[in-house]
Amino acid sequence: MRKLSLILFMVLLCATSTYAQSPEDQNKVLQKCIDLKELQGYLPGKTAQPLYVMQHGVSFGKEINASKNGKSLVFLSKNEINMQHPDSYFLFWLFEINEKTARVSFVYNYDQNQSKKAVRADLELNRNGSEWTITSVTINKV
Repeated sequence: MRKLSLILFMVLLCATSTYAQSPEDQNKVLQKCIDLKELQGYLPGKTAQPLYVMQHGVSFGKEINASKNGKSLVFLSKNEINMQHPDSYFLFWLFEINEKTARVSFVYNYDQNQSKKAVRADLELNRNGSEWTITSVTINKV
C-alpha cells in the first residue's frame, strides 16, 4: 500500500508540473517560423495569396492568428490541400513547447503546381520572459 501511495504521488507530481502549450506561445513560435529569415527566399512575395498550413501531423487551433504580409495564415486539412492544390504550404510534424524551450520541425512545400520543391526546417527556441528567441536553425532543401 505504501508503494502504491508513493507511485500515485509521483504520477500526480509529474502531471501537475507538465507545461501546457498556451495559444499565445503557439502563436509566437509559429510566427517565428513564418518570419524565419532563412525561409524568406522561398516564400511568395507580397502577393494577394495567403500562406497555407496543412492541418496534418500538427494541427493548430482557431485562436492562432499568425500572419505574413498582413494576411492571416490559412489552415487546411490534408483533403482540402489535395482538392485546392495551393502552390505552396507548410506541413509541421513537430511543434513542442515547454516552459522554457521549444522545438519545431516542418517542411515548406513550394512550386507544387510545377516542379514540386520543398525545404525542411528544424528550429530550437528559448523563452526569455514572454518572448521567444531562435537559438538554432537548420534549413535543408529536399
